[in-house]
Amino acid sequence: MPWINLTIRRGTFTKDVQHAVMAKLTDALMFWEKIPDNPEARKKMMGWVYEVDEDSNYSGGSPHHENPYYCVEVRVLAGRFDRLTKQHLMLDFTKIIMLAEGKTHFSEDATRVWVTIVELQNEDWAIGGHTDWLRDYESALHTLGTDLAVK
Repeated sequence: MPWINLTIRRGTFTKDVQHAVMAKLTDALMFWEKIPDNPEARKKMMGWVYEVDEDSNYSGGSPHHENPYYCVEVRVLAGRFDRLTKQHLMLDFTKIIMLAEGKTHFSEDATRVWVTIVELQNEDWAIGGHTDWLRDYESALHTLGTDLAVK
């Protein structure tokens, strides 16, 4: 049950673009976590977008800068990703944001995209007040993967 928090400057994206960005970020996270792409697995993915006022998006301690910065935080269970997978995920997330801005190639603009991966221990993550949700999550993923392999 990984989740994505995206913080953006208010007005940076239209709602349609925002929805598309979150869908693409979710696709990338599912790919790198090796989650089967089907409706049941998608129910296990969460995301939130936080819009901040234009003068609440700081760089160098100042809110006065022309282009917006982006903060993408991914929360996953500890140990799900190795170092290379994390690097690929962060690169994909950066590309998704840059493409949403209309940038077709990487430039210095990419330095405005900050991606962090927060790894949580099972006992530090409760859903519905319970920390034993992981058993259901892994069981669902195993079943989903088995169903896909049989077809």
